[in-house]
Amino acid sequence: MHVSPLAVSQHTTPAGVHVLTLRGEIDYNSVAFAGWAFDSGAGDRCAPCTVIDFENVTFMDCSGISFLIRAHRAAQMSDGWLRLASVPPPVRRLLHLVGLDDLMPMYPTLEAALPC
Repeated sequence: MHVSPLAVSQHTTPAGVHVLTLRGEIDYNSVAFAGWAFDSGAGDRCAPCTVIDFENVTFMDCSGISFLIRAHRAAQMSDGWLRLASVPPPVRRLLHLVGLDDLMPMYPTLEAALPC
């Protein structure tokens, strides 16, 4: 039995923002779990705006890039947005290399990413 190296918690703020907090590795084996969590909240018409908190992400491969592109498109189709918070330097570098840092706003903390 495979144990996912990724833990996901989620909640919706009083302002209606879906917050996904990721911990661990985002790779081929775990990305479906992140996608399921995103779809269960951000895909809901009640929460088209999502912040993904990367503070405790230790690794991300191209599967994570695909997940973020899909999440960004889904948010746009719902007239919402996707923001990234607390992105660690190795993941930030990967996002920069593929040009996603220009597409998805990144904030230093979860609190900074949430609307006032």
